[in-house]
Amino acid sequence: MEQLNFKTLEKKAFRSFFKDGIYDVFLGLILLSLGLPLILNEFGLIDYETITMPLLIPFILNIGALAFFIIGKKYITTPRLGIVRFGKTRKRKMTHIKLLLAISVLFGVIAFFLSLLKVLPVGGETGIPLSGVIFGIQAILVFSLMAYFMDFTRLYPYAFLFAISLPLTFWLKKNAVMTYPSLWVFSFTAGPMLVVGWVLFIRFLHQYPREGKAGS
Repeated sequence: MEQLNFKTLEKKAFRSFFKDGIYDVFLGLILLSLGLPLILNEFGLIDYETITMPLLIPFILNIGALAFFIIGKKYITTPRLGIVRFGKTRKRKMTHIKLLLAISVLFGVIAFFLSLLKVLPVGGETGIPLSGVIFGIQAILVFSLMAYFMDFTRLYPYAFLFAISLPLTFWLKKNAVMTYPSLWVFSFTAGPMLVVGWVLFIRFLHQYPREGKAGS
């Protein structure tokens, strides 16, 4: 019974890791980084046919997203919730998550780079490049496994939003008559993560004020 109670408390403590919304904002920024070069290209601000800018923009935004995540967790979440020490099972799950993320990022970067170099097919009648299909399948698999290991149920719909973002964008570009398809698609996919994240973040700040400010 004591072991069962410990696992229940540990699971509850682990889920509190996602109450601040920082992870949601982080994922939203990562997804937005993929769409931003396409959006800027539609507005004529960059040339997507060059390799430098489509790679540089996501890199800068990803660095910013990672900095926000690390700083937010260290200086906002931890002072309010404290540091939780997890058992071996939970630590093993976190190791699996880090491995999945590393493989996912490496695989995605390689596919994206090969697509820019025209090594991978850039789309036939559908207009969807092979890299977009690979990205969609990878997003479903990786995010679903992460949702399971992390007990983070919001990752399941996020997996769907990640998966459809690039294939839907390229399909609309080729087959639909609409202005700024990338802007509409990534507003629909990255937008909910950013909105949910910031709402949770603001709620978290109100619910867990810094020590000494609770009465203010």
